Amino acid sequence: MRSTQSLKFIVLALCSLGAQADEILLKNGDRISGTVLSKSGKLLEIKTAYAEKIVIKWDAVQTLKTDKPLAITLSDKQELIGIANTATNDSLTLNSSGVYNSQPIPLANIKEINKKFFSGSANIGGNLANGNTNRNSFHGDADVTMRGRDDKVSFGGQYNYSDAQVGGKTELNARNFQMYGNYSHFFSDKVYGYAHGLFTNDRFQDIQLRSAFGIGAGYEIFASDDLNLSVEAGPDYVNVNRYDHPYIMTGCQNGTNKPCNLPDEASMAGRWAVNYDQFFFNRGVQLFHKHEGIIGNGLFVRTRTGFRMPLWSGIQFTNEIQWDYYDRNADYGKKTLDTRYLFSLGYGW
Repeated sequence: MRSTQSLKFIVLALCSLGAQADEILLKNGDRISGTVLSKSGKLLEIKTAYAEKIVIKWDAVQTLKTDKPLAITLSDKQELIGIANTATNDSLTLNSSGVYNSQPIPLANIKEINKKFFSGSANIGGNLANGNTNRNSFHGDADVTMRGRDDKVSFGGQYNYSDAQVGGKTELNARNFQMYGNYSHFFSDKVYGYAHGLFTNDRFQDIQLRSAFGIGAGYEIFASDDLNLSVEAGPDYVNVNRYDHPYIMTGCQNGTNKPCNLPDEASMAGRWAVNYDQFFFNRGVQLFHKHEGIIGNGLFVRTRTGFRMPLWSGIQFTNEIQWDYYDRNADYGKKTLDTRYLFSLGYGW
């Protein structure tokens, strides 16, 4: 069925190359000409000759027509492909064969237009100083999401590095990475089950590799290009491998203060997560907050909070604050909270 729809989509696109532009009729009587890009949530995105992109509230649209086929997803998850034509009573029709139009489709039943099945971003940032002060720092991150009808796969990670030259000797200030992968299967529009993996490394926390695996349930409160909010919870298994460097710890060897290696750890745990992002100011700024906590032998929490500003053709600026908390660090004379302030430039799609 999907291969047949894809073939129709290609044929209709080729047949419409010589046509003019799409036309959107608003409820106030205004008409906008351009190219319909997508509809997600409550907003319709259009490209016009006088503006790269404009955004219109979906409930302000009376009807629309296009000269190229649209991929439309209805509220009941039915997927349709065809050229849109105007209809009455806040609806449209689809021409999927070049010969006949469908029955009128109420605009209220249209969940998405030209749904994005593949999205993500990649960002880099850093600092380089030479002279009386020699300092280097680097940050890089990437996130990718692939969506199907009832499934979603997301994966990504980040790397941070910093050093400074003191007295002719280079001293390392930071070196850590985090990688993750999640698979979700939706049992309804809101409820889903997930399986996840998380890997972290931090030289200054003496963590060679922290790995966490688990399954659980999630609830997607909002899901669109404009607003996303979901919560997750479930059991996890956590393993922490530490670097083999001796430390002085009380009671390490029969109550003596002799150097010894920090112990590795493994335990069952509980996990929770909150994921949020939302556009404001006509998609001019996107706020985001990602929070994940794992509690077993110790409590580990990582959060990412900040904003993104789309600049031009997918290029974006990101400013964020990251907090990593691990209460077991206090047992070994290390600080429990690490904070990073990051500025980066990247590309989103």
